[in-house]
Amino acid sequence: MREIAGAVGVSLAAPYYYFKNKETILFEIQKKGFEFLVQNLKTVVASDKSPKEKIRIFVENHVRYFLNNRNEMKVIIHEYDVLSKEYQSQISRIKTEYTHLAEGILKDYFKEKGIKDCNSLYAIMTLFGMMNWLYTWFHPGRKGNHKMEELIDVILNIFFDGIHHWKKG
Repeated sequence: MREIAGAVGVSLAAPYYYFKNKETILFEIQKKGFEFLVQNLKTVVASDKSPKEKIRIFVENHVRYFLNNRNEMKVIIHEYDVLSKEYQSQISRIKTEYTHLAEGILKDYFKEKGIKDCNSLYAIMTLFGMMNWLYTWFHPGRKGNHKMEELIDVILNIFFDGIHHWKKG
């Protein structure tokens, strides 16, 4: 709370005027982040783009959000478990909506490409796994790291090439 108050130049007590407690702040950060991602993805889903292009835009939006909002990302990834059951339930509903929207695009892609027997939930969660931890190691401009666009291309190439060579068992 000291860091928050100091960062915005207010007294230690001031954040409590707007938020009941620290848990409420963590909840609001997660809620705001996921609602932003869901709204962007709904726009993508409603577009007339191909399923592959929709997946590309989804990945670009997700990666850009997480890398441009590293502090929020840390809260989203690490602070869910400290929330009350009520707050967890609310965040879980938004996360589930986000996952279902992304999985729906992937199912459309599978249908278009004739990909069968690949579990769409496992596939989309694997894609999330590639994206959600980037904030821990990807730092554009640091030695050994390159451009965000290159990273997005790598993620998409690994994902799509793996999907196209899917073999059950």
